[in-house]
Amino acid sequence: MFKLPKSRSKQWYIVSTFSFFLFLCMLVVSRLLLNMDMDFNQLVGFAIISLILSCLIGIGGFFGKTTFVIISFAFFIIGMIYMLFISITDLHDGWSDITSIISFLTISLFGVVIGVIAEIIRTLLKKKPK
Repeated sequence: MFKLPKSRSKQWYIVSTFSFFLFLCMLVVSRLLLNMDMDFNQLVGFAIISLILSCLIGIGGFFGKTTFVIISFAFFIIGMIYMLFISITDLHDGWSDITSIISFLTISLFGVVIGVIAEIIRTLLKKKPK
């Protein structure tokens, strides 16, 4: 498997930066696969989405919420794969550009919610007296 950086480690800045560029590149690639024109406003929007998602990963990891990080990042990857699948196959003819982004955001939001719930359950189970 892979080893996550320790809580309060400066390595979480590197993880956040890597995930920012990963998310941004995947969003741009999904547009390129659909042969769509991209303007500066779309690029800024993609950068904002990528920044928010990468900050969630970085902040969660920095404060030691590894369960949240692992679950939400797994859902982010699933969302990216599904977004690229929609873009490659042009699954929703004429609507693929919108549905791919909405699918990615929906799956990512679901991952964040599941990650928060899992982290709360993990915290409650750790504090439960025996």
